[in-house]
Amino acid sequence: MPKFYVNPIHSKSREQLPLGNKSRGRYIKGENGRNDILIPSFGLLEKEEIDYIAEANIEKDKNRVRKTPMKENMEKVVSALNQAPKGQRGKLLDEIQGGK
Repeated sequence: MPKFYVNPIHSKSREQLPLGNKSRGRYIKGENGRNDILIPSFGLLEKEEIDYIAEANIEKDKNRVRKTPMKENMEKVVSALNQAPKGQRGKLLDEIQGGK
């Protein structure tokens, strides 16, 4: 037996959270241009409630990132304008809009 033997102590009680002893919360890492999602609970919410909130936030973020035809067209116009020389951007925009 070693000279300084320490008997391990096992605690069966859970750590006290500020607002209760349920779930701590959840962090979801954003992918493909989506935002990160943090759902703090501090022990107030149960796991099922946090999962429900997480699913709703993921769906909301998917709708935010979703590309519509209008958004795709605007991205093409902006990239074309950025590639044009500085003095010609106004003329190019008029051509794209169907003007002169």
